[in-house]
Amino acid sequence: MSKLTMRQIQHLEQQLRAERADLLEAARAELLRAGEESYTAIAGEVPDVCDQATATSITDFDNEIARRHGEAIRDIDEALQRIAEHSYGECPDCGSEIGYGRLAAFPTATRCIGCQTVRERVYAHAPHPTL
Repeated sequence: MSKLTMRQIQHLEQQLRAERADLLEAARAELLRAGEESYTAIAGEVPDVCDQATATSITDFDNEIARRHGEAIRDIDEALQRIAEHSYGECPDCGSEIGYGRLAAFPTATRCIGCQTVRERVYAHAPHPTL
């Protein structure tokens, strides 16, 4: 286990669980709202091209919100799993401690600042398709 105290870990675990509950509620509300607004209701019975584009954009936006909620919940679940496995707060790349300040600001952090900085530099630019 890292040098985090049990009290710090408990505080971060409570923060993670509260954030998870908030995200689940937001996801439920978004799904209910999206379920009530069908594509036809947004675009109209006989949509023109602009109505179709608007409805498609709204649907895509709703899908992206749901994807982000799911991703955030998955990150929280992984952090809670690391707590259960007593590896929370340890950087998997270098083995050093992830500081409490970093975890308090970003409780799902998986790497120390140094390793995260290197990772962002190496993987910052995803390949872009070319013609």
